[in-house]
Amino acid sequence: MKNLLLKNATVITMNPAQPTVSEILISGGTIVKVGVDIDSGQSCEEVIDLGGRTILPAFWDAHVHFFQTGIREIEFDGGSMETETELFDALRDWIRNGNRVNGYGYSPRHNGDLPTRAQLDRINREIPLFLRRVDGHSSCFNTAMLEIIQERIIGMESADIKRGWLFGEAHILVEHFIAAQIDTDTLKRAAREVSKRALSVGCGTIVALVPKVDWMKLLLELDLSIQIVPRLETLNPREACELGLKRVGACMPMADGAFGSHSAFLFEEYSDRPGCFGKRGIADEKLDSWMAEAAKLGLSPAVHAIGDAAVEMVLRAVEKIPPDDRPLRARIEHAELLTDSQIERIADLGVSLAMQPVFDALWGGPDALYANRLGKRWRRLNRFRDILDAGITIAGSSDSYITPIDPLAGICAAINHSNPDQRVSAEEAISMFTTGAAKSEGFDDNFSSIEPGKHADLVVLDSDIRNYPCGAKVAMTIVGGEIKFNRSESDV
Repeated sequence: MKNLLLKNATVITMNPAQPTVSEILISGGTIVKVGVDIDSGQSCEEVIDLGGRTILPAFWDAHVHFFQTGIREIEFDGGSMETETELFDALRDWIRNGNRVNGYGYSPRHNGDLPTRAQLDRINREIPLFLRRVDGHSSCFNTAMLEIIQERIIGMESADIKRGWLFGEAHILVEHFIAAQIDTDTLKRAAREVSKRALSVGCGTIVALVPKVDWMKLLLELDLSIQIVPRLETLNPREACELGLKRVGACMPMADGAFGSHSAFLFEEYSDRPGCFGKRGIADEKLDSWMAEAAKLGLSPAVHAIGDAAVEMVLRAVEKIPPDDRPLRARIEHAELLTDSQIERIADLGVSLAMQPVFDALWGGPDALYANRLGKRWRRLNRFRDILDAGITIAGSSDSYITPIDPLAGICAAINHSNPDQRVSAEEAISMFTTGAAKSEGFDDNFSSIEPGKHADLVVLDSDIRNYPCGAKVAMTIVGGEIKFNRSESDV
């Protein structure tokens, strides 16, 4: 591997001992020197003058539904549709090309309901139609799809067959059924799409959430251009050990659902649905047993918990384990609604939080989904300022396929939180998607800062993100000392 010298740059190292330099020397995929006017003492096969551009450690995305993200890239995507008319027209166009619909990302206008079975039947009764809500926790289907899945969901409380809606357990069951139909070639294509997307937005490392053992085996065999940190989503932690993994969980187990689907588990009822507190996604006893088993096996566990009552379930599961036996690097995924006392306990337990700042950009504020579902509690959501002030590590992420992999969008959202009291500085927002994410997974010794001995995973931006946090664009992504994405070349 050739030596590479990057010069004439604003290098934000994320290393407090040497916060800013102008040159980086890379050899063998590792950072060798950083400083000003580096005399390499050896010939450099390649020298790149960056003309004053900004260099950061390559971004991390700490929560990506890996294969589903790639599959969404090649399946029907309703994420850009704002009305039912737009959605239905797009579905008709998709079907004209002879495609069944395995759809993603629709967000009902005014946070309302998904289309009904009758509405989807008017589009087409012969081709199976299946469409997920944007939060990924509920879905709808037409009669042709019902004929395929009916035996699996009949009699389930979480399946409204008349209206064609699935929630919670029924939704997950059908998701797993659909996943089982996806062939290996499609999965490989999906993986390449994820890698391509990640590099284009400056990501060098993805924490890949994988819900099936056979999918995980495939992922471990693939040679991709990005770094992968694998997490097997399973209720049997031993399956992760058998694959040689060090991490388990994320969105399986799930302590609850999501606000949009009224399934996030809350201490107080939903403002727009009196008497509804959401629903726990797993029994307390089963979560306690899962957490204890993960700790016993030496795995780093992660659990999906959005509402405050769900977060309480996870904290109690950790606290029930004797202090000396508690799991290393436990994580809570999302942790959107927290009480003050929960923040204190999370800090005391050393639990990190995998959070998605762009959720606030999409659904935060007094006139959006959070306020519609929770009333004044919207101001207590995604408390980045309070969490960082408590000394808790935040691992920045997208929850892709729910929102696209895009660390710069996440950084911008964290800086511009809809509640001014929860805004963070540019440096703190950057740390979520670099040092924070790496620390949450135990990689801070080798990644996430620019200093000698660290992996040469870097992102080059066209402007200084500290001055233009919402205007910077990725110009280049370097992984292992090799340029994996170059915008000037990709635009040719």
